[in-house]
Amino acid sequence: MKNAVIGITTFITGDSLKLPVTYINAVSGSDGVPLVLAKTESEQQIKQQVDAIDGLLLTGGDDIDPSLFGDDPHQKLGNIEPGRDAYEMKLIEYTLQQDKPILAICRGAQILNIYAGGTMYQDIYSQVGDTVMQHNQNAPRDYLSHTVRVTEHSKLAAITGSLEIKTNSFHHQANKNIAEHFIVSGKSNDGIIEAFESTERDFVIGLQWHPEGSFHNDSVSQNIFKTFIETAVKNV
Repeated sequence: MKNAVIGITTFITGDSLKLPVTYINAVSGSDGVPLVLAKTESEQQIKQQVDAIDGLLLTGGDDIDPSLFGDDPHQKLGNIEPGRDAYEMKLIEYTLQQDKPILAICRGAQILNIYAGGTMYQDIYSQVGDTVMQHNQNAPRDYLSHTVRVTEHSKLAAITGSLEIKTNSFHHQANKNIAEHFIVSGKSNDGIIEAFESTERDFVIGLQWHPEGSFHNDSVSQNIFKTFIETAVKNV
């Protein structure tokens, strides 16, 4: 049997496309075939990219253009990648049309929610307040810095096998209102949404943390990628 091909989005920096190798290692380490996706403005080429993959991995990166969810730029908004926003929203559209699984990580979880009609905080520290814990940890990427409480009976609960897990954390933006046909499947102790999932699809999950960063030392991270790849195999 062939292995599932997983399309992985990239970071855009000036005229360069970049991707931390941890995403590739997590996919290949879960018996998936990593395929790095180059941004294009051609809808036909985007469709062909989606045709060529069995699952989509939306990666982290810079901030999201607030005009996509009806906001003006907050003073704490960081660098944005408008071309990437548009490209990834088309990737999501065509991947959902083909009912292929999506694992959306950090920024990826935010663009997935925005695509579906949700909203987000441009900066949790100033927009939520002093009750927010440190979500941009000063520790290695594989260090599990805070707790996420997992929603009972959710897909994420079935994957993790626990209603309380530890995760790493590297973000200052977060989802605010989750779009229709999604449910919140995890929150940190300060109430920030850490995970959501589709109520209509077999595997469409957004995670605010970075399981690829802790893949080599955390069984929950490994189970997330394993389940994602197993679902994608059904499209092979």
